[in-house]
Amino acid sequence: MPEERVPAEYGKMDLQRAKEFDRKVRENFMPAILSTIRQIVEDYGDLEGVCVDVGAGTAIFAIELCKRTSLRIYALEKEKAIYKVACMNIEREGLKDRITPVLGDAYDLPFDDEFADFIISRGAYHCWDDKVRVFKEIYRVLRRKGIAFVGGGFGRYVTNEDLKRMRTLRDRSLGEAAVAYTSLGKLEEVLHKANIPDYRIIPDKVGFWVEIRK
Repeated sequence: MPEERVPAEYGKMDLQRAKEFDRKVRENFMPAILSTIRQIVEDYGDLEGVCVDVGAGTAIFAIELCKRTSLRIYALEKEKAIYKVACMNIEREGLKDRITPVLGDAYDLPFDDEFADFIISRGAYHCWDDKVRVFKEIYRVLRRKGIAFVGGGFGRYVTNEDLKRMRTLRDRSLGEAAVAYTSLGKLEEVLHKANIPDYRIIPDKVGFWVEIRK
């Protein structure tokens, strides 16, 4: 079990707010989660080995990915109340043997070098003030021949109706931060500064994904 690495200032959200966050994600963004996972499975096959979900929230994505692959997932979240709800969700789904919730920060991933075969991060990119540092951490933790998939898209299989609805909700919720998912020049600058040698930018209907191979 990785040690907890999370700054003291995280933990201000109470449990009720975390449960409300979980409910809103399920009600509003489940089509994007399922569409993205379908895309991942189609592109990479039946993934197996160790996965790290960076910015896992209440583990909704990790749970659905676990159901559709053979991955052993570490769901990393920095906010304690959100982490607690993730623990509840994982236990309720009977997946404690395959998903491990981890309290930690993307700036200092609590994993050894070359720990993960697959790293996923969906919808957390805009939260990273120091994006270069996070990508360096992701690359450090990724095993050789591993794949990282980072971005904020809705996946290629989302319907036009859900796309319009979810994009409006996302942009309203994120405000100016939403531009992070459409600033490809900035992303390439970040990847260059992080010394990521092998990557591919994959367009999405509402932004992009970056695939990193090691």
